[in-house]
This record gives sequence, C-alpha cells and structure tokens, in this order.
Amino acid sequence: MSMQVLIRADQVSRRFVKRSSYAERIAQMLGAKPVSHTVHAVDTVNLEIHRGEVVGLVGESGCGKSTFGRMLAGVVPPSSGTIQVSNAGGANATVLGSRGRLAHRLATQMIFQDPMSSLNPRKRVREIIGEAPLVHGMVKRRDLDDYVVDVMERVGLNPDVRQRYPHQFSGGQRQRVSIARALAVKPDFLICDESIAALDVSIQAQIINLFMRLRGDLGLTYLFISHDLGVVEHISDRVAIMYLGRIVETAPTADLFARPLHPYTVALLDQVPRLSNRKRVFESIKGEIPSPLAPPKGCHFHPRCAHAMPRCSVERPELTQAASNHRVACHLFTEAK
Repeated sequence: MSMQVLIRADQVSRRFVKRSSYAERIAQMLGAKPVSHTVHAVDTVNLEIHRGEVVGLVGESGCGKSTFGRMLAGVVPPSSGTIQVSNAGGANATVLGSRGRLAHRLATQMIFQDPMSSLNPRKRVREIIGEAPLVHGMVKRRDLDDYVVDVMERVGLNPDVRQRYPHQFSGGQRQRVSIARALAVKPDFLICDESIAALDVSIQAQIINLFMRLRGDLGLTYLFISHDLGVVEHISDRVAIMYLGRIVETAPTADLFARPLHPYTVALLDQVPRLSNRKRVFESIKGEIPSPLAPPKGCHFHPRCAHAMPRCSVERPELTQAASNHRVACHLFTEAK
C-alpha cells in the first residue's frame, strides 16, 4: 500500500451557533445571563488518510463523525484548522471556501445512510447516475447511455432498469445506485457515512464485498464511518475512535482490537458480542454523554472514566505515540512516560 497522504486534517474544528430565540433575547434585555448555543461538533481533530487505505471512524451517535466526513468532502467548511488534499503528483492544496474546490468535490464523494432520502425521487436512475459526468464534461451526451450502462454493471445493477425511479428498487439496489452515482465522476476517495446501517444483514455483506472489489479495481481510498465495530474490524486497515468531537485513539485495526489503550475504546470493545462471551450480561458505558453545547474541560471522557485523575478534569490530553503506529489521547500514558 502506498503511504502517500491523500488528505490531511490539521487542527480542524467545527462549531454550529444557534441564534437566541425571541424570548431569550427579551430575557437578556431584562438582565438574564446569556445562554450559550454553540455546538462543538468537531474539536481540533488531526487525522491523515493515506492513498489506497480504508480508515474506519468509530464513535457513539452524535460524536461528530458525520460532520467531520462532510468537512473532508468539502461540503461543510471548518470553523478553524485546515484540510489539505494531495493530487496524484503529491502536491498539496488547501481546501478553501464553503464547498471546497471543484476538483476536490469531484474526486471526493459521499455515500449516505439512507439512499431513499439521498436520491432524487423525481429522476430516473439514468439521470441520477449520468447528470454529474454530463454537466462536468466527463462524457458527451451521445455517449451518456453507454456510460451509465457501464457504471451500473460495475456496481452489480441490471442496466435494463435504468429508466426506473428510486422507489421502484429495494434498499440494497438503491444503495448500489448511490454508489454508481458516486463512481460516475471517477473519484479516488469515498466517504461512506453509515452507508450499510439501513440495510438487512445479508445485503450489508454484499455491499461490503462490493466496496472491497471496487477498492481493488479502481484503487479507491475510503473513510468508513460507522458505529458497528464488527463491520469496521472486517473492512478497515486503520481505525480512529472519536468521542465528543475528538479523536482519542488511532491504530492499525488488528492492533486496536487486540490491545485497545484508551479507556473509552476499551469500554466500546468490551460491549462487542462474541461467541466467547455469549453468556455474559452486557452493560452500557457508565454515565451519560456530555452535551456538545457544554463539553467538559480537560479530557471529555473523564466524567465517565473509571481511571480519571485530577489532571484529567483540567488538562486536555494530546494525541501522542504510545506504540508503533498507535496513538492515544490519555493522561494514563503520558504519566507513564
């Protein structure tokens, strides 16, 4: 596998600010204390994704995984920090603007969880797949039908149904249409945002196998966003664990599942059902997830951590090297050094 960095997020954050309601503004005029409405969705994340690899991004719902994926795709701009993209020659270009640069937007495509809501119900499959390459001059109109047929066959769809609408397909077929739409503009980086979560288990296996085949055939790079650790273990080369907007641990998949270091990662993996622990009683991670409107100071996980020290509540742990290719943001390991 090539170790060329395809995309690099450097100190990337995203905050969403909600305007105060009319009643809140009146209350503030009368002397009430202002209420913060800033959602800290992603908090100073550093992550590199190398060309040709599959990176799994794991975390509980609401931790900022999807927002981070949208920033990498150039759909949502970061509030701070930079995102750099490497072209085939290795030169870097910073993604700027609210939607990134056009070349990056074409080379990076997202596949969403619910294909029914991400596909235009008023357009036929032929239009859904062929619209973007036609608009961007990748194919001439007279060649469009043959181009759509070729893309549909690549993702395992019968081209004879290209005149149908999305509602005339099953969930698995609609997801294949979504994948075909993404492939139609010849990307090199796919961001899969819970892209198999809405499918039956048997169909999930088919879509995963399709992703792996396309990776081999087209040399694709993936960011696979999921909360399903079993799927991530199967498909990923490297895993990044996210908690409340921060990356708390990254490691090659085999290393992370064999020897998790961060207490949050240990707690997550401890809840994965396996044949060896089929008789045990599973319990959720202790405590409630803090609100991204008012995240805890220091380590975000310290209110739920059994190993928390006084230092954890005041000082943020940095993502540091704990072993070969294994990085963790936890004071337990900086204390050991």
